[in-house]
Amino acid sequence: MTTFPLRLTEELKEIVAAQADRAGVSINQYIATVLAAHVGAQAETERYFAARAARAKPGLARGILARAGRRTRPRTGDRPGDNPGHERGDRSGVE
Repeated sequence: MTTFPLRLTEELKEIVAAQADRAGVSINQYIATVLAAHVGAQAETERYFAARAARAKPGLARGILARAGRRTRPRTGDRPGDNPGHERGDRSGVE
């Protein structure tokens, strides 16, 4: 483990101190926990988008975008509800 000096505004320190107190932990432990959660979330977001990019079919997306605004009816598969199991908010099967 390492130490790291951290400068906070008085207002931020007061907010952190109050939240740490409510959580029943020290300011140091609170900041370390919040930072770890944020870094973990960022890493998961990067992993998710890298996996999505690896599955991407750029030509398909370009084709859909090329048809946009031409007053043509959407083709089957262009709208979210056209693909069973891929309704808005259904994240099953998403890596």
